[in-house]
Amino acid sequence: MYSTVISASICGIESRKVIVEADVSDGLPTFGLVGFLASETREAAERVRTALRNSGVRLSAQHVTVNLAPASFHKEGALCDLAIAIALMGGYGFFPGQALEGVLLLGELNLNGVIGPVRGVLEIVAHAREYGCDTVIVPEANLAEGSVVEDVAVLGASNLNQVIHFFGQRSKGVVYPLEESAYEPPLIPPDPLSSMKIDINALRKEQGGSQGIDFSQIRGQTLMRRAAEIAVSGFHNLLMIGPPGAGKSMTAKRIATILPETSLEEALEITKIHSIAGMLPKGTGLMTTRPFRAPHHTVTAPALCGGGSPPGPGEISLAHRGVLYLDEMPEFNRPALEMLRGPLEDGKIRISRVSGTYTFPADFMLIASMNPCPCGYFPDRTRCTCTNAQVKKYLTRISMPLLDRIDMCVEAHRVKYDELTTEPPQDSSLVIRGRVTAARAIQEERYRGSGFRFNADLNAEAVQRYCTLDADGEKMMRRVYEKMHLTARSYNRVLKTARTIADLSGEAVIRAAHLAEAISYRAVDRKYWEDALHIT
Repeated sequence: MYSTVISASICGIESRKVIVEADVSDGLPTFGLVGFLASETREAAERVRTALRNSGVRLSAQHVTVNLAPASFHKEGALCDLAIAIALMGGYGFFPGQALEGVLLLGELNLNGVIGPVRGVLEIVAHAREYGCDTVIVPEANLAEGSVVEDVAVLGASNLNQVIHFFGQRSKGVVYPLEESAYEPPLIPPDPLSSMKIDINALRKEQGGSQGIDFSQIRGQTLMRRAAEIAVSGFHNLLMIGPPGAGKSMTAKRIATILPETSLEEALEITKIHSIAGMLPKGTGLMTTRPFRAPHHTVTAPALCGGGSPPGPGEISLAHRGVLYLDEMPEFNRPALEMLRGPLEDGKIRISRVSGTYTFPADFMLIASMNPCPCGYFPDRTRCTCTNAQVKKYLTRISMPLLDRIDMCVEAHRVKYDELTTEPPQDSSLVIRGRVTAARAIQEERYRGSGFRFNADLNAEAVQRYCTLDADGEKMMRRVYEKMHLTARSYNRVLKTARTIADLSGEAVIRAAHLAEAISYRAVDRKYWEDALHIT
């Protein structure tokens, strides 16, 4: 007999429909599994047969062929184990074909029939309707994640017997042979989230946020605090340069406490990527906080930007709609850093392999920190022990094309004793986040329907449209462009930063004062990268 069941697989970061076909016929007893499969998928033959036997299902020795169609793309992982088991039972006549229609099956089978969690459930369930399915059966561990999709009935199963019992009831009285020891558990319970509108605010409150860290804990560094607020308000890239212990890492970690809240669309994007990477926190249905990724400087290029076999999302994709923090940026592998140039410009990265080209989202805010030299004290020659050649070599680890893609660059000075001990309390993260949220609301209204979210997202054409300077600002920009030898890219980035500063001030037009502040955040890179590199 012939039977077919719908399942799915993940290719890069996208879901693809898989039709699991099973044919059982007379002939030499064999079990063939075909369809351009990875080794772990091909091993499903042994997992499925053993799981069925341990679940009380006895299959006669016949010629069995299972095909995962189409064969045009590589199937990875154990997503289709459950679908193979049910398709096989359908081929043996346990269930009529109509009982299997309209149901999408996902899950990895253990040898005892327990259904284990899999990756990418949210992405697959979101496309179930396109695959002609109105019901999806997922592992119980993935039920909260799958139930985020509202227009599909998502059911959770912890073992194979539950799924067999479910299809037995759909078969309208057809008897399916099981051993007497096999029990019949209750129907698979749907998660309540699958039948109600998602309350993202309630989820935020339930999941909470960063505990124990706050911007009010930072002493001194008024300029760096201001730069961080501007960067978060417009989602600009930020580089902090200063000696050890100045508070660069401390500031970067507290940026997570002032990030604007995610919209439902952004939360779904973030959750999907972490699900596919297998990094979704246990029991989490929807990630409502922006990610903050801080890889170690020994990270490889594939781990940072994505790749491997099969290609998967890297740190820059896991930081999508959030923050990627690179501490001691010059210590990172230069080829890995250079791979950031494209994502910083386009908000995505394309990885080409023999099996195809994969596109991963990478729209993140880059926060980086670094010392000005190997010892950390340049240009203070009373403390710096580095030679001119060492300083130059250290600074050139970051290329000018990469530096040109960083919107803001700020200097962190050594904190003075009075600042550390007697400075009055500064604004808390809650207060700063209020200003950030207000600036974000202005941008949301301005860019409604345009496809942009933040000022940093603007392309060159949009900069001309939305970043309007007053007369004094136009004159200043002309002088600065020539004096600082700005490129067309850095010119646009200065204007986008000035647009954010104006939004924080509640101004519709960018004034000379806003532009002057934005330009000041381009001065530090010139101080170190030009003055230092001209030393002999």
